[in-house]
Amino acid sequence: MVDALNDGARRYEVNTALRLAHFLAQIGHESSFRALEENGRYSAPRMREIFGCRGGPSRYDRTLDDCRLDAGGRPDRLRPKLWLEADSYAGNPERLLSYVYANRLGNGDEASGDGFRYRGRGLIQLTGKDNYAAFTAAHNARNSLDPRDFVADPDLLMSELKYAIESAFYYWDARTVNPLADQDDLEQVTRAINGGLNGLDDRGARLASIKKALGI
Repeated sequence: MVDALNDGARRYEVNTALRLAHFLAQIGHESSFRALEENGRYSAPRMREIFGCRGGPSRYDRTLDDCRLDAGGRPDRLRPKLWLEADSYAGNPERLLSYVYANRLGNGDEASGDGFRYRGRGLIQLTGKDNYAAFTAAHNARNSLDPRDFVADPDLLMSELKYAIESAFYYWDARTVNPLADQDDLEQVTRAINGGLNGLDDRGARLASIKKALGI
């Protein structure tokens, strides 16, 4: 793993201690450097907390097992089937991820199964058909002697560690995160990687530990 990380850092210019610290903190949160595949096996309350509410997990009320109220006084549910058809999705990764990732990130509708097919994989948990296609193009542009089609074979991001690592560097580069890391802006780095601020406290704790280890 160390050789692949060093190679990726060189190729994608994650080449300062501060950039590396932010990169490792984000990857540590997303996959703990171990989970190369999104789990998707959740209890009913947990799946509703993660995927159910408009505005994300912070809008979920654990006491009520429902979303916080919208302006009209109704639970602000983004994906109501997680309540109405809970037994179909709880504990069933294929059904759940096909639903929650449907019609976004280049995926087809729920029936297409794209949400599960292009679930999170690799150290950064690359997700969505569009991202797999973009990674394919980026990889092939940099590796003419090793052409791959990650849309046709997305499991390569699990079965081959070098691709799991490369996908993380690709995602980092595609979202132009290096300048944000140069500013030491944890919130903006997290938004670039996550799309929001989910897990910010954990990312921050990891960043502080890595900075200390690197002497920053």
